[in-house]
Amino acid sequence: MTNKNPHRGFTLIELLVVIAIIAILAAILFPVFAQAKAAAKKTVCISNFKQIGLACMMYANDVDDVLPMDQYWVATPPTLQVRWEAMVYPYMKNGGTFQDNNPDKGRATGGGGVYNCPSFPSPQLSQYGLHVNLAPDGASCPWTAWYNGATPTVSSTQIDQPADKVYIVEKGQNDGNDSWLTFEAGEWNWTDTVGSPAGSINGQHYDLIQAAPYYHDCDFQYSAQSPSWSNYAQCGDVPRYRHNGVSNMAFNDGHAKGMVRGSVSWYKNIYVSGIMPTPY
Repeated sequence: MTNKNPHRGFTLIELLVVIAIIAILAAILFPVFAQAKAAAKKTVCISNFKQIGLACMMYANDVDDVLPMDQYWVATPPTLQVRWEAMVYPYMKNGGTFQDNNPDKGRATGGGGVYNCPSFPSPQLSQYGLHVNLAPDGASCPWTAWYNGATPTVSSTQIDQPADKVYIVEKGQNDGNDSWLTFEAGEWNWTDTVGSPAGSINGQHYDLIQAAPYYHDCDFQYSAQSPSWSNYAQCGDVPRYRHNGVSNMAFNDGHAKGMVRGSVSWYKNIYVSGIMPTPY
């Protein structure tokens, strides 16, 4: 009768089989975990959009339907910048504020909290931007007379089909510590034609092109130094489809949703009649 050793260890073949099974399971599960993590980040980002979009609508309701400018300057010295994020801050009380000895101390920076997408590759400010034609600049130079009210604002009542019009997008990374407060909405930057009559043709979508001279759906290298502002209408001024080809966007009726790259029709979703130049 043969005695069996109760303490016999695994053979090399058995160990290799176990390791192979673990490796196969890891190869199957890790991509699933990665997708779940990406989906969670996308959900947080779209939640940000819903909060910000509704805050902008509440702001407009309190000021005779006037939408926030992208910025304006306080004329009384020192000439301080007030960003659109600071204008809607009272309706959310969320996001970072300037601190320390910054002359804008207490005003919203446009970073942190709801202004930070978990998928964004850096802590850069102004990751989200308003429609440039719906958020006119209150002053590009504080020493001009623009901050005295010469720049016309836009009323939400001027917007046709507000449920179709994109108001806020998540943008690409700029090359500095800050970015543009708006996104470029001009026809020239979205499509090659909309047909005649306008809207009869949905021409080439430039956001599907990721090469010069368009620089759509891209990120520049982040720098903690001051922005050079040399990349206008490039990565930091256009939508970034960083969620597996989807970009979260908020619309002028306050709702938000993810838009697949190439699905935004400039004439239907970006062009606002009476406010923007006539389509060509």
